[in-house]
Amino acid sequence: MHVTHCDRQASVFLVEELEPVEGWLQGSFRVRLTAGTCDCGFFQSLHFSCCHALASCAIGSYVHPIYMQQAVFKVYKSDFLPIANEKLWPEWYGTRLRPNPAMRRKCTGRPISTKFCN
Repeated sequence: MHVTHCDRQASVFLVEELEPVEGWLQGSFRVRLTAGTCDCGFFQSLHFSCCHALASCAIGSYVHPIYMQQAVFKVYKSDFLPIANEKLWPEWYGTRLRPNPAMRRKCTGRPISTKFCN
């Protein structure tokens, strides 16, 4: 399997099978890394990289845009308000849990043993 054409700006690659797989009508697959799609269908249906997507990532270092510095700097562009004094916080009594009575099972008698007596 090797990459025949690549468009790094659009993250679109054309991957060609060296040995065509039985059951596939085509020998080349278009992989769109930013969209997370491949012509084989496994990439979008399983949400897990198919062999064609891995082959397209292997030709160079591919880093998803969310992990680049520009994305991190964009987060810190907005202003963060300072945390108010802890004395001004409302009183917190913990999480209030309300059990569902319909989910409760009856406890009548002794449990049935699953051991075999010898």
